[in-house]
Amino acid sequence: MLKNYRNLLFMYSRRFYLLLLFLFLISSPCINRVHAKTNIQLKEFTFGNNQKFKVGFDGRDIIVRIQPRPGEGIFRFATWTLRDWRNNYQNIVKYNRNSKTLKKNSFVTFPFNALNDNMQSLVLQSLFSHDSGEEEVWAHRVMFRGETISLIAGVFAKKEISARKIIEYNKLKNQGKHLKIGDVIDIPWEWVREELNLKPVEVKKPLQVKLDQFGKRHAYYRIKKGESLYSSVVIRFTGRTLVEDVNEMAGKLLKLNNIKDEHFIHVGKEIKIPLEWISEEYLVSKIPIPAVPEPEEKPTPISPQVTQPIHVIIDSGHGGKDPGAVYGSISKGDRIYEDETVYDISLRLAEILKSRNINIHATLQDPNQLKPVEKLAIIKDGGERIMVDPPYLINHVNIGINMRIFLVNHLYEDLIRKKVPKNNIVLISIHGDALHKSLQGATVYFPDARLRAESFGKSNKVYRKRKEYRRQIKFPVKTNSRSAQMSSAFGKEVINSFRKSGLKTHRSFAVRGYYYRKGKRTLPGILRYSTVPTSVLVEIGNLNNAGDRANLKKPEYRQKVAQALADAIENRFRKG
Repeated sequence: MLKNYRNLLFMYSRRFYLLLLFLFLISSPCINRVHAKTNIQLKEFTFGNNQKFKVGFDGRDIIVRIQPRPGEGIFRFATWTLRDWRNNYQNIVKYNRNSKTLKKNSFVTFPFNALNDNMQSLVLQSLFSHDSGEEEVWAHRVMFRGETISLIAGVFAKKEISARKIIEYNKLKNQGKHLKIGDVIDIPWEWVREELNLKPVEVKKPLQVKLDQFGKRHAYYRIKKGESLYSSVVIRFTGRTLVEDVNEMAGKLLKLNNIKDEHFIHVGKEIKIPLEWISEEYLVSKIPIPAVPEPEEKPTPISPQVTQPIHVIIDSGHGGKDPGAVYGSISKGDRIYEDETVYDISLRLAEILKSRNINIHATLQDPNQLKPVEKLAIIKDGGERIMVDPPYLINHVNIGINMRIFLVNHLYEDLIRKKVPKNNIVLISIHGDALHKSLQGATVYFPDARLRAESFGKSNKVYRKRKEYRRQIKFPVKTNSRSAQMSSAFGKEVINSFRKSGLKTHRSFAVRGYYYRKGKRTLPGILRYSTVPTSVLVEIGNLNNAGDRANLKKPEYRQKVAQALADAIENRFRKG
């Protein structure tokens, strides 16, 4: 009896441990398994000599499928795909469904960890296309539901860097267990696997890449006559524009290049710049291109006879207790307030658009100024209010921004309910820059898809009591990509219109999807959280620049700005 009991106990114990082993295997890290799932949407990319691979994420696993080259055998295929291919090349048979024959135009499914460093790098940069290299970190942006810190650490970080370290570095709540699409996970460069080669290695002219005395790659630029470190190097090549960022970057470059005085840099001096500081505009991209790129969604051309007119949401920046940028002095007569300046331009733009039978929807109103003025006020009045229902007198900066977000999205949804085609609707937010004083001219920002969050929501009573309140506004990834394309195209139209009108525009970065603040990319909230497919923020000039400030004080210049904006709208949306 006792013996039978022991045998029974042993049998069930064995089954229990086998069950535990099975559960462990099926829950092991996703990067180690080959997958048979076919219902997940994979993106196809090309690289090299028209070589193709597909990549996707199913909520747990990174899925990689690679196409062999024409006429390629198992051994040759392994040489450019597998890690330690000399010892592992026969694994291709297993990945190829136990077949030794590679079929023409077929794809073989690989476990991520089996791939060599080059293929892993291509896969990661293709799958996580919203990631970017910043000054201090590799910025990973969550794109899929099911991403975990363990996964992110496992594919990007060195072996000795644990998930806990990344959690602590990013100060994540709840141990990073609830990542949302759009969340940014920073990984310091010294923690990133060097073999992934995520740091840029090639740059565009006039920059060149050379090794320094320590064998490290840097970008180099040779100073020309009349050039300065600030405008000719820092602003031009690193993309920094804000005063604090420009000054900080200049200080770092002075120290790195052992320059004691920025005012005495001799002509021909080579300035060494770390590659991770270089702006994307001057980097040569190594990311594979989609084999079947998504078609660019362009606004449908609209003729004056079309029954559905154009609708323009005009957002005049700041107001109330938030004057925005303030420069100049009252005694000299050149004091200028950003909110007063852009509000006057918005009124002028509204008048022009109305005269052209284009509908306008203003987010802001100043009861003390219902028409454009010849002379801008040099004393702030603070009476502006956001036109939600009931209106919100701007007493708090952040609340004012959030109210605009709710209002803009409500206006858009209301127009869609009224059967207005989404391509007939545009958001223009008008602002004035506060950049380094050496910069001059207008800049247009569009919503870079990488910087969009998954959703926007606020629960405070001050928002809930407004008609425009919604508990949550969502921003699908595909919609973000299309919006970036459409908004960027319209941004170029605005800059072209400014230049045709003889108005100053930013020399280096006239149309941008982001700006740097404290070394990291960011985006104005009104763009980050807008569902309007075509959304731009127009900086009509740099108020910290004496020339721009003098121009914007003139009513005829402000009228030309409004005229150029109206012309851009017609050129893009009415004439196609």
